[in-house]
Amino acid sequence: MSLLLAIVGFACLAAAMNRHHSEVIGGKPPRARVRLLRVAGSVAFFALLVFDMTTSGAAFGALLAFGYASAGACIVLLALTLLSRLRVPR
Repeated sequence: MSLLLAIVGFACLAAAMNRHHSEVIGGKPPRARVRLLRVAGSVAFFALLVFDMTTSGAAFGALLAFGYASAGACIVLLALTLLSRLRVPR
């Protein structure tokens, strides 16, 4: 559950960026969608932190949340790199 929340959070924040949105989805995102994606990403990270802290205790839960966030960032980074390379003909 924690890794899924981290991936969703970083995917939402990445999709809110003009470059990633245009490479993966196509076109520049409207302002309302950017706001929605940023809020969704922030809520996912907050839910990740709360979930880990309630299941594993405050200190260890925070440490786990940062670890899962790092792993989620790596997964989203690799997915964006793969998608951009598959989409752009060379």
